[in-house]
Amino acid sequence: MSDRPPTVLITDDSQTLRRILRQAVLDAEPNATICEAADGNQALTALKNHEIDIVFLDVNMPEMSGLDVLELLRGKGNNVFVTLMSTEADAAVMKAGAELGSYDFLKKPFTPEQIATILTSHRNLSRRKNVLIVDDSAVIRRIIYKVLANCRFDMLISEVDSGKEALTLLKGTHPDIIFLDYNMPGLDGIHAAQRLRAEIPGIKMVMISSQDLTGQKDACRKAGIFALLKKPFFANEVDFVLHRLYGLNMPQSLEQTPNVTLLQE
Repeated sequence: MSDRPPTVLITDDSQTLRRILRQAVLDAEPNATICEAADGNQALTALKNHEIDIVFLDVNMPEMSGLDVLELLRGKGNNVFVTLMSTEADAAVMKAGAELGSYDFLKKPFTPEQIATILTSHRNLSRRKNVLIVDDSAVIRRIIYKVLANCRFDMLISEVDSGKEALTLLKGTHPDIIFLDYNMPGLDGIHAAQRLRAEIPGIKMVMISSQDLTGQKDACRKAGIFALLKKPFFANEVDFVLHRLYGLNMPQSLEQTPNVTLLQE
């Protein structure tokens, strides 16, 4: 995605709330384009006729609920960035929204700061990141590639089969994030991380392994590793790590799992 100002769709049956939300969006993104919808059908029409980047979607609306709208969108393959809103923080609704791929849930009344945070998150998630997978197993690289492709972040994914190849690659490109296998022949994960960090100080790295690396936490931390991911891991766990890595507010749909160990805070 380019850095153009976003087009935001505000869907709520309350005109007053739409006005408040419109102002909060414009305070955070003065050049944003705002569309409004008073119900689910109007929202679907707007999404059909406009290139919408962000949707604020009320859960409780007459005729068609926000969850119904979201389910229809996902059924059509529309993966637009959606934040649900409601006066009640209903756990079942929040869970259903997360399962349908909503980014976050806002309990009304919300603050302008909460709106600004969501817009910042969207900007960061949409900005393409060059990601490098370093693993000596072609099968594992293929699995990790599929996991990363299902993450919320926009990624351009490359892969190599060794730490030596990763170092060679650095001469021509600069990955934003490296997912680095711990157990590799020749140059293992920790030594590869040390050399990668020497080439590019501050490079963002995540160590991956099928074994328990509790005893290696200090060595990984000193090598500049931000987090440990235990195989097999899933898209939501990668999203959790990357939200922390980029200092983004954690949406309610993401929770830390036993597969994730953060080393740098």
